Amino acid sequence: MKKLIYLILVMPALLIILSSLTSAHCPLCTAAAGAGVGIARFYGVDDSIVGLLLGGFVASSGLWIHKWLKKKGKNYLMQPIVLVLASFLMLAIPLYTANVITDFEMVKSMPDHHSMLGFGIYGIDKLLLGIITGTLLILGVFTLSDRIIEKRGKRLLPFQGMVFMLISLAILSLIFWGLTK
Repeated sequence: MKKLIYLILVMPALLIILSSLTSAHCPLCTAAAGAGVGIARFYGVDDSIVGLLLGGFVASSGLWIHKWLKKKGKNYLMQPIVLVLASFLMLAIPLYTANVITDFEMVKSMPDHHSMLGFGIYGIDKLLLGIITGTLLILGVFTLSDRIIEKRGKRLLPFQGMVFMLISLAILSLIFWGLTK
């Protein structure tokens, strides 16, 4: 528990210190999600929570590339979704082939050991479930942030997207931690 609290408190503090370099869907957001994964694994945090952070990394990477392409004048139909899906596949396939994500058949044979929330019957292990959930969560969070900016014509607070991302990942991490303990 101490390690999880440390993780949740230290990462936002580090991001706030470095926040003068950021904008929505930026390289810092992407690097922060990646650093969070490394720290979480180091401290032995459950794979479902590591997966959430990886999902944040996937979504922020795809959205960052979308923003970069948009600045270059390249904006296609469903481009953000396609880029996030491509980022997801470029992460999930190598993790699966390297056996970091548990084989589907193994998960089905031992669903209570390798999975959670009943997804073991589909062969989805904790890490993959976390990645999928984290990706969808961050996509939704940045969409919400963008809608708020559209409606109000400005942000609610500085670095709104990053603040929303960190809070939502922290809350869902605590929920997953509660479900796995």
